[in-house]
Amino acid sequence: MPINLEKLSLGADAPPTYTAADPLDAPAGPSSEELSAAFSNLTLPDVTVPFPTADQCLAHLKLLNSFHALKEDVGYTDGLFGLWDARCEKLEGKERDEALAKTREKRWAIYIARAVERFEVWWLKYLCSLEESKRLEGKEMISTSVDYTLFMGKGRPRKWTTAMLPPLDVLMVWHAFMLNPRNYLEDCIRFGLKHLWATGMPWPAVNEAIDTDFNYTVSKQGMETFSGTTGLSWNNADDPMSKTLYCPRCSTQLNIPWTTCGAKEKPSHEEITQMVGTGYGDRGLSYPCHKCRSNITHDFLRVAKFRKDTENLIMKDWPLGGTIITPSTGTPVAPAEKIWHWEPNLFPNRLVGKELRVRILELINPGSTNEPTMNDIKNILESAIKDRSVIKKANKGAPLDSGVLSGREKLAIRKMMSRYWENTSIFALELGGAVIRQGVFVEKMHSIDWLHSPTAKSTMERLITKYARFMQIIADHQFHVAVPTLDVDLGWHTHQLSPQAYFNYTVDKCRKFIDHDDKIDEDELSTSFEWTSKTYQKQYKEVYSECTCWYCEAIRTKHISNARIFGQSKHEKVMNSFYDSGAAKLCPPDKSAHISSHNAVKSIESGIGAEIAQRLRLKHQKDLEAAYQKACARAAAKGRPIPQRTTAADYYVGSWGYPYLMYGPYMSIGMMGGLYYAGDPCLMPVGAGMVGNCCAGTCSGGIAAGGCGSPGGCGGTVGGCSGGAAGGCGGGVGGGGCGGGGGGGCGGGGGGGGCGGGGA
Repeated sequence: MPINLEKLSLGADAPPTYTAADPLDAPAGPSSEELSAAFSNLTLPDVTVPFPTADQCLAHLKLLNSFHALKEDVGYTDGLFGLWDARCEKLEGKERDEALAKTREKRWAIYIARAVERFEVWWLKYLCSLEESKRLEGKEMISTSVDYTLFMGKGRPRKWTTAMLPPLDVLMVWHAFMLNPRNYLEDCIRFGLKHLWATGMPWPAVNEAIDTDFNYTVSKQGMETFSGTTGLSWNNADDPMSKTLYCPRCSTQLNIPWTTCGAKEKPSHEEITQMVGTGYGDRGLSYPCHKCRSNITHDFLRVAKFRKDTENLIMKDWPLGGTIITPSTGTPVAPAEKIWHWEPNLFPNRLVGKELRVRILELINPGSTNEPTMNDIKNILESAIKDRSVIKKANKGAPLDSGVLSGREKLAIRKMMSRYWENTSIFALELGGAVIRQGVFVEKMHSIDWLHSPTAKSTMERLITKYARFMQIIADHQFHVAVPTLDVDLGWHTHQLSPQAYFNYTVDKCRKFIDHDDKIDEDELSTSFEWTSKTYQKQYKEVYSECTCWYCEAIRTKHISNARIFGQSKHEKVMNSFYDSGAAKLCPPDKSAHISSHNAVKSIESGIGAEIAQRLRLKHQKDLEAAYQKACARAAAKGRPIPQRTTAADYYVGSWGYPYLMYGPYMSIGMMGGLYYAGDPCLMPVGAGMVGNCCAGTCSGGIAAGGCGSPGGCGGTVGGCSGGAAGGCGGGVGGGGCGGGGGGGCGGGGGGGGCGGGGA
């Protein structure tokens, strides 16, 4: 039966209430067949459907549960990658428990780092071989190039079999990649993979490969196809324990151990508790080339990537990453031929390829002993954009060129640099961090466990309707950041895993390709969630976050005005209905779909910006506390249970059983110490001069750190970014723009050249 998208979008009918079986009436001891009934016989069409279906959402949940099982298997495999639990036995009590949790997380971090490398090989050797792919050249980026401008619609979905599927770790990376829609589109265009783009996640094959116990199995033929094509083992752990690469300076082959954390028989206290290492999968990579004595570090490899991309730009006309997608619409940059030579979005290609090529290439010269970092590239760019003569040469022929960067050119520089900070891969983003942040969502879905609910199918149908309403809010409010609840986010993620269908839907509804922000400042996320909740409640006369944790109670209470001039407000009526209907009793804090915060990160400021950001953070917490006290007073007056502040739902336990108390569910979970090689995926530097921040003269750090360069594009007048708090772009970027201004931000809420709406 076809889905009525218009009806879903407008919310003509209210979605049915979430239900859960009363534990007193529930039958004792359901069989495994009964528990898996909802997802054991799914109907998944081979063709791409325009909008997610309930069965696709259930298939997605099956896949997420497989990821969860994989993580536990890896983390609890004692001795994997040379990391033994026995190392922690010399510690005691809480310190021992935390060290054990870090050891298990470190195994997972190494496993993910290896999975990302394996995915890159599979992408190049297998996915690129499935069609006549060709790398994009700069000269093709014009309005008359039909293959380029109409790329999104030219591909045709291909039918996949289980024999074509990769190992689960590689599939997990692909899954996380597709959940960054604009980045995924950019790389599909760069590599000419139009059919891959149209196909998306091959749900029938994936569903067939996962049984009702979430075991992932493919045929022997599939394993042989993967290994034969890539030269890799089917099992991640069976690949070599060293990473083979070539010295960027002298091209000598190097075999660098993935980690040195388990190498010492008698590790120090710091090595046990902080997991300090110098291998390729460790944060502190340090490996001397035995020929030229260059010290190989992660930052050195990032510079090498930039240098290599500069060579390819000069020799092969391959455009730099970040210069392909138009920020305002999320569609390919396609100027008319007569203005191609000064198109703002292509400015980084002209600047680097013509004016800075020598300085960039000389950063890594054979025979030299310097150790360049990404800050050196940043300094080169900063120096160039201050020089009007350099800008005029790069924009030679442009009418009325003053030699001063335009807003769109500044944005283009920031977007381009976002592809290189903490990223040595060939892709638009550092995929390991994306996998880790998605892991938070995986944990939440496993904990809620909709799959084993007797009402699983109706729950999926309900969240699809709620997701359609969410997209309508984005369409109606182009200059706001909309933040999903967990149920909405499941529908949203499922839609994004059909990239072509998702592109067509969002462009048709919202007039631009809506991104899904992979990083957003936690306080901005909470503020935007409050706005989304209030807007949804006003528009659809239902509560948005059907959860009774203290945070959701406080957010709902903030919607009610203290000035009750006209009696009971509409928001108050909606809240009372939620409780009076009995729906609230079915929404315990630890099993409910409240704010989805897997993309929450903590913005790191410097100087005066750090002081302002701290004050704003404290004000936000103070406002939440006041709203919570108000919610408690209302609950007492109504004779309802008081929402508790410290419950099991307020702790993040994760897979290793070690609890971390969190102030609220909107906060970033953080990463244990320095476990992940590419930096903490839950931190976002935005302070002036910090590594990962924008070049001076182009704004602040939100884009370079993964912010407004991608999410939903910048609506309104492109050219400025708003500030999460102090000083510039900040972290508060949502899936369509850069969020609100404040504290010296560059625009704010879409005004004054700021950036506009979308989803977080």
